[in-house]
Amino acid sequence: MKYCEMNIKMIGDVSNVRYVLKKEGQKMLVVIGVNPSKATENISDPTMTKIIGFAKYNGFDGFIMLNLYPQRCTNPNGLDKEINTEMHNENLKYIASEISNIESPHVLLAYGDTIERRPFLKSCLRDIISLFSLKNPQWMQIGTYTKSGNPRHPSRPGHCTFSPLDISKLL
Repeated sequence: MKYCEMNIKMIGDVSNVRYVLKKEGQKMLVVIGVNPSKATENISDPTMTKIIGFAKYNGFDGFIMLNLYPQRCTNPNGLDKEINTEMHNENLKYIASEISNIESPHVLLAYGDTIERRPFLKSCLRDIISLFSLKNPQWMQIGTYTKSGNPRHPSRPGHCTFSPLDISKLL
């Protein structure tokens, strides 16, 4: 099935911000990346192609793609130097809404070492983790941690199995 035929829904301004990219399913995977790039509800990009493949390989038929920071940027070096608090708060509202009806969500952290490029991204991660705190999440990552101790970005690994992630290690 082609990406554009997968009934994917997007929330956000196509050019500047994307809060949510979602495909409904019976078994949902919540993915938290670092920042959205080119993917929309009609056009995939390399990261989304990998995410969809990883989800299927690991038994998921739907996904909710979220990000630490919703600013669209094809190169993470172009991310805001300082946090846009209004954009971040809006991101948290959308994330809370998306996970509100999911008990014990399967959450794949997939941002790689890009989190190190902007100090505010770690506080974004803490805020997002706190939204999941009462949901009994099952934290996962792709393969093993990077050398810097972060969950791998989907574009890097050559394998696609998920493994448990110790969230306390990241905090």
